[in-house]
Parts: sequence; structure tokens; C-alpha cells
Amino acid sequence: PSCGGRPAASRPAAGPSDTEAARFLGAAVDWVVGELGADPDELVQEWVRAVLGDGYPSPTRMLRHCEHVLERYLVTVTGVEAGPPGRFHVFGTEGGAAAMAYTFRSLKENGLLARGDKVAIASPVFTPYLQIPVLADFGLEIVEVQAAPNRAYRFEPGVLTEALRDPAIKAFMVINPGNPDTRAMLPERLQEIAALVATERPDLILVADTVYATFVEGFRGMLAEVPRNVICLHSFSKNFGATGNRLGFAAVAADTVLDDILAGRSEAEREAAAHRYSSVSAEPAALPFVARMVADSREVALHNIAGLATPDQVQMTFFALAHLFPEGAAHTGSLRTELNARLAALLGPLGVEAPGGKDTLYYALVDLEAVARVRHGEEGVARLRAADPTQVPVQLARDHGVVVLPGAGFGAPTWDVRVCLAALPAESLARIGEALVAVVDRTMEP
Repeated sequence: PSCGGRPAASRPAAGPSDTEAARFLGAAVDWVVGELGADPDELVQEWVRAVLGDGYPSPTRMLRHCEHVLERYLVTVTGVEAGPPGRFHVFGTEGGAAAMAYTFRSLKENGLLARGDKVAIASPVFTPYLQIPVLADFGLEIVEVQAAPNRAYRFEPGVLTEALRDPAIKAFMVINPGNPDTRAMLPERLQEIAALVATERPDLILVADTVYATFVEGFRGMLAEVPRNVICLHSFSKNFGATGNRLGFAAVAADTVLDDILAGRSEAEREAAAHRYSSVSAEPAALPFVARMVADSREVALHNIAGLATPDQVQMTFFALAHLFPEGAAHTGSLRTELNARLAALLGPLGVEAPGGKDTLYYALVDLEAVARVRHGEEGVARLRAADPTQVPVQLARDHGVVVLPGAGFGAPTWDVRVCLAALPAESLARIGEALVAVVDRTMEP
């Protein structure tokens, strides 16, 4: 059935006003009704009221039909096995940055992370993951788990589990696929973590940032291996080039270990939680973690008007549907083809090979030592190491008008630089490659 209960065949024939946008809206309604069993009238009423913005978000976590679509999108892009809806709770946020901030905040407020606790972070990494834990608000100790540079497999066998076995480490935070090293973790590494959780660390909290998941064909993330332990963060800024829209979400399993940990708290800790969340629930001590996250996002007292703006929730839902529709495969395929061409254009002048593996190709982490080795041998590498690596970005900007980010700022090796393939056409990236060669060659001069 279509909106209003009429059979689809009874719709008026397409005419001049039947725009592409109108066709998308019709397909969206039909998909949600057919795939998720929504009542068409309730669905359209939710979306129309949401676009008009004529009421506060209700439920505060996310509008009901929007959440169902986002859950299907979530399990699709992270490789979770198909199953009935309701297995994951999705909280719409103002981009991935807000999802990250809300996660840190609620972990702290609920004592899941306390001052002095250790958190493991897969490095190199998007810098806020290194900057937030050490703020005075949190006072956490960071244990960096370094990826293997310029390898297809990202992490060596056993490196992750060796670090995460330490019971002093309360949480592990990873961007997978990564930034700035754009590889996805191998299934074997995910299975190592799953085995560790099952046998030694059932209390380990896993924060998995999956913003780049759609760029890897057949991606499978930690949510697929250890769903009960994962807080999954996601953003639509990359796949749809929508950074300014600020659309993202945090998601946890309906059956999550976070709630088990909260239930096992001492009487004093439960009383503190009851006091904090008393305005939210008649049984505040039993409030699930995801509900606490929603409340904490608005300092609890403003919980009744929490939630992402309703027009934004619909926009995010439409992005998710565009990915789930059959046409979505063509979109992601064309992105991968274009990014491959851009990487080839950048690396051509450098004379180095891509590390390979399951790579998003959203960024390129260029090892200038490898460039020096190709062009000048080991003697050239030694000369490069004797120079000041901080001057490379300065010379690129001053002499060539090229801006790159030093890899060291992400916890990457000193002579790495990060180039954003998604932001520049192939011709510009080829010129950047030439500029990098010029700077390396100049550094070789006596």
C-alpha cells in the first residue's frame, strides 16, 4: 500500500510535476512500508511534521520511523547479520563530533570512565581522540596502540589483545576504517578482540567510530563481532559530502554490557544516579545507558526538549535510504572508482606504491622516507632524517601553495603527511605529488 492506504497502482500517472525528488519520496515511503512494516499514514505524518519542525523531537532519542531506517542502515554498513528491528538503539546527534562528545560525557557521568582510568586508542587517529581524554574534565590516561605503518593489514597479530588484556584499560577507542591511516581492520583482528571479550574482558567498552565504513566494500566492524560491548558512532558528512549538515548518530545494542555494568554498581553509585536522573524517570537507577546519554546531552534538566532537530532527522533518514536503495551501490561504486584514480594521480610522481588492503582511499598518508628511498636510496633517507620534519609543510605552503597535515599530529610517524583525496581532483593531486617530490629533493641538497 501507498500513503493513505491506497494501492500503489491507484496513483495518478506521472506528469510534468512528477520530479525526481517526488519520485524519491514515493520510493522512500514504499521502502519503509515494505521493508520495515510501517503504517504509511503514521510514517508520512511523522515526516511531514518533522520537516515542518512544529514539535519537539518525540521520542527524544529519535523519531520512531527515522530510528528504524537508521538501524537498518547501521547493520548494513557495519556487516551485522540480518535480523529483526529493535536490536540496536540509535540516538541522532549533531554530527559525529557530537556523538563523540556525548559518549565521553556519559561514560564519565556514569562512572564507566573515572579520573585516572586508562583508555586504549588505536593510533594514528583523528586528534580529538587524543585531546579529549586528557582534558581536566576527564583526566584519563591514554595508552596508544600503534598501527603498523604502510602495511595492508593495519595491526600486527596480537598487538591489540596484548594491550586490551590489561584490566586497568576500561575502554578501547578506534576509528575503523581509520583516519589518517585509511585501512579497515582485518577480520582476524576483530575476532581476536571478540575472543578476548568472551574469555577475559567481558567488561571492556569498545567505542567504534565508523564514519568511513561506506567506502570499504563488504566492510565488517566490531559491532558485528561484539555488539553488546560496542558504542558505535557514525556520521553522514563523508559519504554524502555533507559536513555542514552536522548529521550523525550514536548506537548501542538493546542488550548492552553497559547496562549490566550499571546494574552492578554499588548502592551509593546507584543512589547518585537516581539523584541525577530523577527528573527523567520514576526509576532513574534502572535507566538504560542510551537514555542517560540522551539526558546528559542536554544536562538532564532539558531532557524533555533533547534530540536532534526534526528536519535534520528526516534529512539523515533520506541519506540512509539513498544508500540502502539499489541505486546506492552505484553511488558508492563511483566514489571508490574516483578515489582510486585520485590516489594514482598523487602517487604517480612519488614513485611509491599504495599499502593496499581494505582501504577507504578517503585520505592518503604519504611516507616521505619511502619517497626519499625510491629517489635517493638509503643515503637519501639518512639525509632526510637529519632535517627538520616540521619544515616540510612550511616549504610546501610557502614555495608551492600546497597545504598538507603532518602525520605526527595524528600520532603517525614523523615523516608522514596526510593528503585529503576526497577534497581535490586528480589534476590537483598530481601537482601535490610533484610538489612533495620537489621538497624531498631539495632536502637532499648539501
